[in-house]
Amino acid sequence: MDTNIGLMKSQAELLFEEYKKVRNIDLSLDQFTYLLNLYPSLIVCMSDGVLDKEEWDGVNKLAKGLTLNFCDDLTPDESDRMEQRFKNEFLYLLENIEKWKKKFLNALKSHIEDSEMDKEFVLESMYLFANAADGISDVEQDAINELADRLALNH
Repeated sequence: MDTNIGLMKSQAELLFEEYKKVRNIDLSLDQFTYLLNLYPSLIVCMSDGVLDKEEWDGVNKLAKGLTLNFCDDLTPDESDRMEQRFKNEFLYLLENIEKWKKKFLNALKSHIEDSEMDKEFVLESMYLFANAADGISDVEQDAINELADRLALNH
């Protein structure tokens, strides 16, 4: 029996290590996991080929919310820098959807497979972003359906 089973890293941890080599970011694994969970929402935002102002406003609000969630003991300057880090990563991922799509979705599927709460969060986030600008378009709904099927989400 292999005694190293408990020491194996999850797909999310391996992706985090690979991502940090490319991006040289100062984020924790927990913070990166939120990026991972929100990645399908970014795909939905870009499904029509355009990031609408309302969608970008939603991304900015998300960055602020994540900062508040993780950084309640930071100074205002540190908090601003953390919020900017999240915005930078969201923007980078939006601009590089195809580069990371397969890796992020594979890691995410593995990460959420045993958590109905995480699955619900991913699905609700996609709908929230799709609905940010004048309702959900057919293209966005198709993207949500495709991602939900790929990630084994109940929709």
